[in-house]
This record gives sequence, structure tokens and C-alpha cells, in this order.
Amino acid sequence: MKKFKVIIDTDPGVDDTTGLVYAMHDPQFDIKLITISNGNINIDNATRNMCHLLDLFHKDIPVVKGYRKRLGDSKEDAIFLHTKEGLGGYIPPKTTTHQPLDVDAADAVYEVLKANPKEITMIILGTHTNFANLLIKHPDAKDLVKQIVMEGGAPFGTKSDPNHNSFNIRTDAPAFKHTIDSKIPTTMVPSSIGRDCGHFTEEMVEEIKNMNDVGKFLNLTYQTYWEPNYPDRRIANNDICAINLLTHPHLYKTKRANIELDVETGKTTAIFTRKGTFKIAYGLRRKKFIKLLFKKLHEMDDIKIPELAKQDELRKEAEMEKERKELSAKVTAHKTKSKTKAETKTSETSKAKRTTKTASAKTSTKKENGTTTKTTAKQKAQSPAKKKTQTKNKKTEE
Repeated sequence: MKKFKVIIDTDPGVDDTTGLVYAMHDPQFDIKLITISNGNINIDNATRNMCHLLDLFHKDIPVVKGYRKRLGDSKEDAIFLHTKEGLGGYIPPKTTTHQPLDVDAADAVYEVLKANPKEITMIILGTHTNFANLLIKHPDAKDLVKQIVMEGGAPFGTKSDPNHNSFNIRTDAPAFKHTIDSKIPTTMVPSSIGRDCGHFTEEMVEEIKNMNDVGKFLNLTYQTYWEPNYPDRRIANNDICAINLLTHPHLYKTKRANIELDVETGKTTAIFTRKGTFKIAYGLRRKKFIKLLFKKLHEMDDIKIPELAKQDELRKEAEMEKERKELSAKVTAHKTKSKTKAETKTSETSKAKRTTKTASAKTSTKKENGTTTKTTAKQKAQSPAKKKTQTKNKKTEE
């Protein structure tokens, strides 16, 4: 049996979790290191999720939290599909037994590559931020990597996305530019393969739920992950499609090409040529692929996951916590509204008082002015008579 030494760069994430569960139980994979990228969800939650998977399935694989800051400016995530915690309808614990190594991600990858020159396949399931930082910090790393298998890209465009845009690329397009420029042989598995060829139907998801504990676990993660913009309910198997290409290439159709990238928008376009650095998957033998996934899942029948029993309780706690937060938000909003209303009323009262005061002052001034005018007029009216009297008196004296 051929074995593959790999480093997996991932951002779990629902579909990442499916891919990781299969990869960790595939004897063909020798996983040397798992690095976590800032993609689908907050990188701290993604790291926690990876460590929880190791706890859940009793695996011991070194994990390193990658770079929080992307090379590009995008802050986009996919919480609306994966949820804030990242595992769909499954509630992960707040703490884990496994912990990430306290080392720089680029340095950790570089050490593995140096120990296994030209033997390591990089499987990149999220943004290319970590890999770009590796190439920046250790430029000779490109000569140590055997090949790259990546999920993402939309080099053919899709009906719903004619701009050839893909989440894993546009969220850090400058990082992916480093991958292109490295000229490392790369196989790209576009998201359209996972959505249109390798997806699970609603009936399959129900069947998976009833197969074994692993199926129950995966089924829970799928509860928020139904693919949008499709007429039916389906679960996209993006990342397992990329992972399985390495071990079952005969199930895929690929073409050689070079990739042109618009760094501003993340648009990827394939320029087909036999001398291309990239191989792009454009087809998948669906029936055989699905049959393979179900076969591999049955091979996990002996795995028991006691933590599943706690999920109902954890979900209730999560719902109660959500209700508490919503209630708290309503109370805060009400207090803010009342305070604003009171401040507005006070402001209006003060304004009214100022207006009344000003009006009173004006009236007073007007009255004073009126009195002054009246007095002046009276004085003017009295002046001639007074003057006449004074003149008469003067004559009498003479």
C-alpha cells in the first residue's frame, strides 16, 4: 500500500471536519503536522475544533495555530454556514486535552520539510496565508515540497458565480499569489467538484446518521451546512474531494493549466497548456466516489463516541444561553431607548424653558421699551406747556 506523507493546512469548519475524520482513519496517510488557518471561522475556534477531533478519535498529531493576520485586507468568514463555533449542529467543548504547539507555524512546517525533503505533500484546505508566510520566511521551502493538493478556486466560473470567484482564494488572494509564483506542482480541486459531483443528498445524510457513531457525529455537523443556491438539500464535500484525489486519482478528470489571478478580486482563470504548473480537476466519477466514502465510513463501525450522549444537554444549554443573551440584548435596548427618550424629553424641556425665558426677556424688553417710549412722548407733550408756563412766570416777574 502506497503511503503519503502530508501536512494538512485547514480551517475546521464542517467540510474540513469530514475530510479530517476520513484522513485520520486512512492508513495511506502519514500526517506529520496539521496547521490551522484563518478562514471559515475564528482561528482560535478552528484550533480548538482540531484539538477536539484529536481528543474525540484518540489521535496524536501535532497541531499548530497559524497566522491570524491575512496578507490581504479581507475579513470575510463563513460563519453563516459553519456557525460561530464551526461544527454546525455539533456543540464542541470549551476546553480540550490536546493543545496546539507553542511554535511559529512557518517554522514548524519548515522543520518537517527539512526532515523529509521532496517527500511531503501540502494539503491546503483553506486560505493560503500560512503557506505564503512559509515561503516568505523560508524561501528555500519551495524546493523541499513534493507537491500541493488544494481545495478552492473557480477557474471555469459557475452559473451562480460567473466571476470565477472562490472563498478560499478571495479571502487572501495575495497569499495565493505566492503559491502560484512558487511554481510548485499543484493540483487544484475547485469547490464546484464538492458541490456538484461529490455532494451528499438529503437521503444520504439520513443514511449516514444511522450507520455508526462517526456517522451520527458527521450528521450533527451537517445540520447548518446545507448548500445554498441549490433547488435540493445537499451537503458539499469540498475538502474530502481534495483529500481523496491524492489516494484515488483515477476517480478524477484533470487538465493541465496555468492560473491567472486577479489579486484585487480573487478571480482565478485557467489558461490551459500541457506545460502548466497546475492540474485542475474538472470531473469526478460520482457513483464510485460516494461508494468509496460509505465503504470507508463502515470501516469506522467500531469507533464509539461517548460525547454524543452529551449533545442534547449541550444544545439545551446553548439554546438557554442564546435566549439569555437575546433577553439581555432586549433589556439593554429597552434601557437605551428609555434613556434616550428621557434625555430627549429633558432636552426638550430645557429647550422649552430657554424659549420661555427668551420670550419673557423679549416681552420685558418690549415693555421697557414701550414704557420708555411712552414716557418720552409724555415728556415731549409736556415740554411746550411747561415752557409756556416758564415764559409766563418770567414775564410776571418782570
